[in-house]
Amino acid sequence: MHYYGKSKDAPIAIPAAYRNHSQGYTSAPLIDHTSGSVHTGTSMNHLAPGGFIAPHAHSFEEGFYILDGEAIVTVNGNSYKLGHGDYGALKVGTPHAWRNAGASPVRWMQMAAPQPKAEGKERDVFFYKGGVAAPDFNRSGVAASEGKPLSAGIAESDLLGHFDVGEIPPLDQRQSAIAAAPGVFLKWMVDEKFGARHHRLLFIEYQPGVGIPLHDHTFEESYFILSGEVEAIMDNKRYLAQPGDVLWTSVGCVHSFTNIGKVPVRWLETFAPQPPAENVFRFMAEWEKKAAEIEG
Repeated sequence: MHYYGKSKDAPIAIPAAYRNHSQGYTSAPLIDHTSGSVHTGTSMNHLAPGGFIAPHAHSFEEGFYILDGEAIVTVNGNSYKLGHGDYGALKVGTPHAWRNAGASPVRWMQMAAPQPKAEGKERDVFFYKGGVAAPDFNRSGVAASEGKPLSAGIAESDLLGHFDVGEIPPLDQRQSAIAAAPGVFLKWMVDEKFGARHHRLLFIEYQPGVGIPLHDHTFEESYFILSGEVEAIMDNKRYLAQPGDVLWTSVGCVHSFTNIGKVPVRWLETFAPQPPAENVFRFMAEWEKKAAEIEG
């Protein structure tokens, strides 16, 4: 099973659980149960100037990557001023809040696992008593406007970090991230080493002409295309994905990707649940070769 769509076509609305606990916050679902997924909940989120999301926690894990704008994000009572390229993981039950810190909208891609409950099902988002009655909501007493930037690009205690395209090494100074696909750069941002327990969030780049051959695996993946053109083969169906497009592959979906353009293809990718410790990818060609050896 798989899914292909365009983020611009996703309906934008105030999430039901946040209607009385936020201002200027809207979200557009990218992958959820309506896509066929059972593990993944990805969305594109917007926070208008002056907007906020009151302090809350949820019974799922959340990862995020900021694409535009500047936000004050409060995690465990610590406030940080985050912008483009900053990312984080919010473990199950972690208290956190958001506020737009600038004059432009804040936009971020968000990943949730286990998949959040659909509207009308059991609750999985919980807001702290007292909510937010004023702009300065930081529970530690620090004014929202005083959020600190990430120190040295990472705040390990609160699972925050930074990565942008300017940090991709030159071609002659990098090793391919995938043995079966030379020319692929991969940056693990949120994973089990970072502190997450239910998902991974990564940044990936394919050079022109580079592809990863047909394979499948035991977890779901979603992909949000940032730049370039990629040919995707999913369940023997071909798609041409461009910036803003969204793809998703289920457990067992045989798929491949190839950069068919003249510039690098870059996207944000998610895994849910986290992969096993061994035999993460099952490449079809490798197993056909092994079959020939086994079967003679």
